[in-house]
Amino acid sequence: MNKTRGSAEDPVTSNQFPVVGIGASAGGLEAISQFIKAIPKKSGMAYVFVQHLSPNHTSVLPEILRKISLIPVYQITNNIHLEVDHFYIIPANKILTSTDGILQLAPLDDKHFKVKIIDLFFSSLAVVHQSYAVGVILSGTMTDGTLGLEVIKAYGGMTFAQDEDTAAYEGMPKSAISSGSVDFVLPPARIVEHLMTINHPFQTDLAAAETNGKVPEQDEEVFKQILTVLRVRRGVDFTYYKPSTLKRRIIRRMAISRAEKPQDYLIYLREHKQEQDALYNDMLISVTDFFRDPASFELFCSVVLPALLNQKSPNESIRIWIAGCATGEEAYSFAICLHEYLGDRASLMKIQIFATDISETAIAKARTGIYRPSDIEGLSPERLKQFFTKIDGNFLVNKNIRDMCVFAHHNLLKDPPFSKVDLISCRNVLIYLEPVLQKRVFNTFHYSLNPEGFLILGKSESIGKNEDLFNTYNNLERIFKPNGLRKRFMQVTMLDQGRNFKNLDKNLPAEAGTQDVFKLADEVILSKYAPAGVLVNENYDIVQFRGTTDTWLTLSPGKASLNLLKMAREGLSFELRNLLHEARRTSDVARKENVLFSLNGAQRYVTMEITPLTGALDLHYLIMFENGFAVTVQSGKSGSSKKKITDAKDLRIEQLEKELLLSRSDMRTVTEDQEAVNEELQSANEELLSGSEELQSLNEELETSKEELQSTNEEINIVNSELLDRNDQLSNSRIYTEAIINTIRDPLIILDKELKVKRATGGFYTKFKVTKGETEGRYFYDLGNKQWDIPALRELLESILPEKKVFADYEVTQVFPTIGRRVMCVNTRQLDNVNGEQLIILAIEDMTDKRKVEEGLAEVEILFKESKERLKIAVDAAGLGTWDYNPQHDELILDQRSREMLGLSSADETDYKSFIKMIHQDDREEIGQALKAALAGASEGEYEKEFRTIEPKSNHLKWIKFKGKAYFNLHGIAYRFVGTSLDITAQKAHDQATLELLKQKDDFISIASHELKTPITSLKASLQLIHRMKDNPSPTILNSLIDVSNRSLEKVSILIEDLLNASRFNQGHLHLNKTNFVLYKVIEDCCQHVRMGGIYNIITTGELELVVFADAERIDQVMINFVNNAIKYAPEVKDIQVTIEKVGNMAKVSVTDGGPGIGEDKLPHLFDRYYRVDTTGLQYSGLGLGLYICAEIVKKNEGEIGVNSVVGEGSTFWFTLPLATV
Repeated sequence: MNKTRGSAEDPVTSNQFPVVGIGASAGGLEAISQFIKAIPKKSGMAYVFVQHLSPNHTSVLPEILRKISLIPVYQITNNIHLEVDHFYIIPANKILTSTDGILQLAPLDDKHFKVKIIDLFFSSLAVVHQSYAVGVILSGTMTDGTLGLEVIKAYGGMTFAQDEDTAAYEGMPKSAISSGSVDFVLPPARIVEHLMTINHPFQTDLAAAETNGKVPEQDEEVFKQILTVLRVRRGVDFTYYKPSTLKRRIIRRMAISRAEKPQDYLIYLREHKQEQDALYNDMLISVTDFFRDPASFELFCSVVLPALLNQKSPNESIRIWIAGCATGEEAYSFAICLHEYLGDRASLMKIQIFATDISETAIAKARTGIYRPSDIEGLSPERLKQFFTKIDGNFLVNKNIRDMCVFAHHNLLKDPPFSKVDLISCRNVLIYLEPVLQKRVFNTFHYSLNPEGFLILGKSESIGKNEDLFNTYNNLERIFKPNGLRKRFMQVTMLDQGRNFKNLDKNLPAEAGTQDVFKLADEVILSKYAPAGVLVNENYDIVQFRGTTDTWLTLSPGKASLNLLKMAREGLSFELRNLLHEARRTSDVARKENVLFSLNGAQRYVTMEITPLTGALDLHYLIMFENGFAVTVQSGKSGSSKKKITDAKDLRIEQLEKELLLSRSDMRTVTEDQEAVNEELQSANEELLSGSEELQSLNEELETSKEELQSTNEEINIVNSELLDRNDQLSNSRIYTEAIINTIRDPLIILDKELKVKRATGGFYTKFKVTKGETEGRYFYDLGNKQWDIPALRELLESILPEKKVFADYEVTQVFPTIGRRVMCVNTRQLDNVNGEQLIILAIEDMTDKRKVEEGLAEVEILFKESKERLKIAVDAAGLGTWDYNPQHDELILDQRSREMLGLSSADETDYKSFIKMIHQDDREEIGQALKAALAGASEGEYEKEFRTIEPKSNHLKWIKFKGKAYFNLHGIAYRFVGTSLDITAQKAHDQATLELLKQKDDFISIASHELKTPITSLKASLQLIHRMKDNPSPTILNSLIDVSNRSLEKVSILIEDLLNASRFNQGHLHLNKTNFVLYKVIEDCCQHVRMGGIYNIITTGELELVVFADAERIDQVMINFVNNAIKYAPEVKDIQVTIEKVGNMAKVSVTDGGPGIGEDKLPHLFDRYYRVDTTGLQYSGLGLGLYICAEIVKKNEGEIGVNSVVGEGSTFWFTLPLATV
């Protein structure tokens, strides 16, 4: 059974709502911000945040969290009461504890500077709120909070830790998770979500019922079945454990498993063996420390241990039993105490510390002897240094302490105990057991202990009603000594499996003050009218008198005794023995009537009835006595006629006849028993004969062994001669070894156990330029100018012989007096001499030159790495891929980027042929010839070519540029061809677009020249004619010439305005004057010039009242362009359709003509700059800027523009504008 912190006297609060304790350190602000943001307004929980804060600065954390929290946030003041849906924050430079729903502060002064404030608060939270406590560990360094979570889990609370991947600092979450005490590992916000949905004990009706002591009958039955599942799975019966503890553990697992009802959890438990193991481990959750309750260990060292040692002779062993050792800290604590007290004598005495526990997991950890830093915080630095070794950030118990302890899986209530034990420590185990099991445990301990042994219990435990077994030695520290004779150990059988949880307390003896009037009435009736009797144990010792029994029992002379057979009156002892034998044999009631006995010289009769009490913990017998009475005798012939015997003589005859019948029955029983015994003796005799034969066989074997010994003696003589030969070989080997050592150039030195130089090789003297006289016989650390006197090296050397260590590659950098500054590498190990002397061999290697080379190589490596990184950056920045071709093995290696360019996956194999096949067929021959030329050495192996390839997946044409260089061996044969690849598809497209743009520009210049030249020529001709007519003007011809000139000027003005608008759009200088206006009116105004011509008709339909927000003047320009284009490209169509409609929050204007239509290949380019449509082979006037300007105007007014056209049917140009908002 494991032990946990706490006791039956823990101050449990009456508050029935969960309290969430949150601990954080470095990086905690970000985590707690995410946590508090996720808390809803109504969660039914209180939250307390404890963080490591700077003692020199005022915390502004409450102000920060209030801004993002939906619930009130308070900085804790002393004695503040917890309320649900409130968030509390510890102030700086304080420690915090919880007592009955009240938070108490204390200064973090020098007295508490080593206190872990999160562990302290979590522990108090667990003790007070028990299953209503929730522990959360967020980002932070070190290990604070780990022990606190273990305590919360021990009391049935829930535990959470932040996911290490989301924590700014993983120290605290990682420590908590590795301890195994965390139920859920989640990001901060997910922790809150989980709390809101989890079926926690405080949210279930069952928890409330448990608190009120009113658990439904059906749930009691389910609990019993859950314990049965555990008993079948793990072989441990929890029936008589404290029900409150069991229920708390079960409800906790229900919460984790999301089971709403016990019946649901039972189904889940039966289906998941992993959950059965988890529940079992929760039942046995262990929390313990090194040197827990220091006062008890001080008393052990100062009083108990000296008393034990005074009883021991030098050759006797000390036997200690730690029952319920959990993870081993207590066992190792006792071992350390023994080692400290005994000193050097500890290695001379046989010390056995038996540490047992029912948990295999705890025992496995104890056996390793490895503990986390948080586990050993209670140890002083001196003990830590002396008894532990640091490995991989943890601490390993030293071998001398570990060898004292024997760890074993052991069920204290079922398995046989250890015997002849000097001390038993069983702390905080009994508090979890019912009195019926406690009695068994105390009987076991009494059996195990030596008469002068000691029993140590926990601070909350006592021997209770077992004063007959133990005397109090020190009540304050709960130390006891065995009392009386040692009892025989009794194996614990499985107890009643059908008992109810709620009846546990009813089965216990009632206290004197709790008897009610009904029980008092029963006692009066039993005392007046019940037959007298006694209660005896299995040894027939009376343990209770019931009524007045002096008529049948009396004290016997001599040594005082309460044995029933010794106290029986004359004539009753024999009968009582027979009845007890019958009751024991049949396990049933044995009765005998009218037994004659003598009382004060008078003859009396008594009826005795013996009932075995097999249902009790130990076997007992209840013997009841009743006064005899006149008997009735059946007549000889008629079985129905009876007569009353009144005459004393007849009564005596009748009694003797009846006794004769009973005696015959007893004799028959004795005869049967005797026959059974005879059969057993016969069997034993046969076994003795068999044993005799075996002894005879053994004797023959001894004779054979004698002959074998003689043969062995001869073999020993042979072996002896072989040993002589081996000695010669060893001597020769030694000579060879000496020769080898003397030829070794590296220094070699041999030290004795005091670190004095016993011998050095010639290499040592040569290297350090010293003599034999300056070296041998001196302490190693005194050689030269004490350059070897290095504390760390000295400590290592001193530990080699005691701990049989070996260390290698220990570097020493020193200035030696004869050779200057050097780097020496030391390797050493233990050397067992022929004479049994323990020596140390120490090899020294001069690493100075090697280190210089390594430093140079390191610098080169750094430069190479930097160069490689710069090259990679350049390649990545340029978007280059790389390739490497081995022409001798036809191996082509492409990097990922090159493969992506060619459309290859990482699984596709590449070689020269497959690469050539990927090249466009029009480029293959040229690329192949260029590659072969480069490999042949042309252009010094340099190669640069562009080629096309078809990407397999998209079937798109891509342009790739390969550039590389071939490398040749001494024979001029290319052995490697490396280079880069570049996807130039976009570059090629850009080049093509540039060419097309240049072509459009040339076309535009040509068109613009033509378009401008025509009106200017017309204008010039008109002006010339007007000039000729100045002397003889004709009004009719003059007006006509003026009209022609005006039209030419207007056409030039329009062309120049289009050029200026296009320039403004390019430079971003076009400014809009947006207003709300009725779109229909603008359209009507701009189309008046068409109607006035009388040739074409503008028909406007649709939603004519729509009001838009745009630049009316610019929209007028767009409409004029659309209408003019309709007339230009479809002059034969007299009706031009204009439609206005509402589309969403936009107004759409469409202009439809019945012209020739536009092909689909031309539609995407209609609104490009300089683009002109030639649909009929006819040339139309214009610069190709009109639709481009229209598109830009519409976009600037936050609208869209487009065209729908069908060749042969006409075109519809449309644009949209945003509707005005009122």
